[in-house]
Amino acid sequence: HDVLDFDGMKSILREAEMLYIKNIRDENQDQYLDLFSFKKIISAQNCLLFDSSMLLFEIGKKFSFYLFPFGKKFEEIIHEINSTIITDWKVEIIEKNEDLITISVQKCIFCSEIGVPCEMFKGFLVHSLEKALPSDFNVIHYGDRENVDHPDHNTFVLKLKIEKKY
Repeated sequence: HDVLDFDGMKSILREAEMLYIKNIRDENQDQYLDLFSFKKIISAQNCLLFDSSMLLFEIGKKFSFYLFPFGKKFEEIIHEINSTIITDWKVEIIEKNEDLITISVQKCIFCSEIGVPCEMFKGFLVHSLEKALPSDFNVIHYGDRENVDHPDHNTFVLKLKIEKKY
């Protein structure tokens, strides 16, 4: 089932006062959003889904699918997300072995407002890695619990543990 249907998307765009872009992909596949518009949409989503961490995580997984629908190496996805969303943020793999990848996220654009958890981007990272693995593996994420009231909560380390399904 779909965690964010067309009506949900329209609600977010309406909250961002950007309902006029709801069919942008149908009109021009190559058109891009400017950073200000992108941040307005993320802010509207965070406002409407305040305190809905699990739903934000699932939306992040869906975002991963739509942004990178075909198989890509996880390292390529990290590189592309840094080069696609151009701002002062940085996402990097700081440690990697066969069953654990440690990611450093600095100034995450998806949770830059105080009080907003970074669950959407965590969902994006988890699902991006899962898509790059064989189907009999899944990813468990963990890290220090973020204090969403701290101004720097959008800078964090996330550990992605790769486990074989049984």
